[in-house]
Amino acid sequence: MTHLTLQAVTKRFHTAYAVDHVDLAVPDGKLVCFLGPSGCGKTTLLRIIAGLETATSGTVAFAGRDLTRVPANQRDFGMVFQSLALFPHMTVAQNIAYPLRLRRVAKDAQAARVAELLELIQLPHMADRPISRLSGGQRQRVAIARAIASSPKLLLLDEPLSALDAKLREAMQVEIRLLQQRLGITTIMVTHDQREAMTMADEIVVMEKGRIAQVGKPLDIYRNPVSEFVADFIGLGNILPVTLDGTDRIALPGGQQILVDAVQRATGTTGTTGTTGDVRLLIRPEDVSMRAVMGNPGPNVLAGKVAFIRDVGSSLEATIECAGFTLTAATTPRETPDLRVGMPIFAELPPHACKLIAARTAH
Repeated sequence: MTHLTLQAVTKRFHTAYAVDHVDLAVPDGKLVCFLGPSGCGKTTLLRIIAGLETATSGTVAFAGRDLTRVPANQRDFGMVFQSLALFPHMTVAQNIAYPLRLRRVAKDAQAARVAELLELIQLPHMADRPISRLSGGQRQRVAIARAIASSPKLLLLDEPLSALDAKLREAMQVEIRLLQQRLGITTIMVTHDQREAMTMADEIVVMEKGRIAQVGKPLDIYRNPVSEFVADFIGLGNILPVTLDGTDRIALPGGQQILVDAVQRATGTTGTTGTTGDVRLLIRPEDVSMRAVMGNPGPNVLAGKVAFIRDVGSSLEATIECAGFTLTAATTPRETPDLRVGMPIFAELPPHACKLIAARTAH
């Protein structure tokens, strides 16, 4: 069931479009991430949904009700800001109770709800502690508890983890996801971190220059991006300009021809024979196989030399210099124990992993 729908939502500042004719349906009970680089319009779109910005045109509806001109305080949505915006002069319990006080909830009902939420965020022993004496992760949990105190129909998170260190950020990703699943509350989260979106989301909305570039499940977007922009933004990828010849073969920048599965050609893009400007080849590093010795090289085997190795302990990323271009391949120390800079190497590109996608366009 779809609860939130956006139709042709546009936000214009003078002649610049921050959000450009966005259509979107957000499923009930799911966590959706708005993902994209700075300036792509994701936070503006979130603020339009929250009622903190007014759309220049288009409609915002929730559960069939048009909210386009409804003030933020009448939408019954909870929001966690990037700065968290907790009240430093209040205790943990007072911060969580604040939205209930605004709604004139009875004091005994306030106390019961605060106690329930403190248990939910695993901070019952900190009810009377000042905000200034909390860690970053604890403040994050209090901000979420305050946002859901009044049982909102929709939870909006604006880059809530951006100020945390890497280890705490990953721990909080898991906590927020588990909390969202436990509550079953429809949640929209803004982030520019593709790993965060892949880890947390049921569905990702990739945004580019105020528009939606692609919507889908995290793995679907990673495996089947519709354009060079999406492929480049979601994970690591080898993206190469290619020439089509009208068959199942394509020519790489160095001139060597390789095979591409018909399915990957059909779902990737439509290009004309001899065209290089509008088509790219995508292959993910983990799909590139490396061999020091290749007995009978096939059509998709490229000869090269290891130019650089990035060792992160459990995995290796090797940069391979081929004729006319470079490739990145992912492997493990167990798979390639003798890998070293300068060694000759063969890189195999499986036809099923080679995908044709639309080149980046300016608009």
